[in-house]
Amino acid sequence: MYHPLSYVSVICLGGLMLLGTVAQAQTGHRGPDLGKIASEIGVPQSALQSCLGDRPKPGKRPERPDAGKIASCLSKAGHPSTAKAVEKALAAAAPPPRG
Repeated sequence: MYHPLSYVSVICLGGLMLLGTVAQAQTGHRGPDLGKIASEIGVPQSALQSCLGDRPKPGKRPERPDAGKIASCLSKAGHPSTAKAVEKALAAAAPPPRG
């Protein structure tokens, strides 16, 4: 027969594991605010997302986006923009440098 405290221990351990997972998920890097970037460029968020392509897999550092390619893609999709406007919006949304 099992001791009643062993059940309590298992439940507490499970709760701690869940809390640790939730805490880790909340502190992870979320990426840039695409809505803000799209608004600054003056294009729909869906168009920007399409031109940026797929997000990198978790744990993998994203490549620096090419403002010229993004502006060209947006223009081809019917949302004229300039590389300068895209670069400005990307720079505004960039994370602060690590210190």
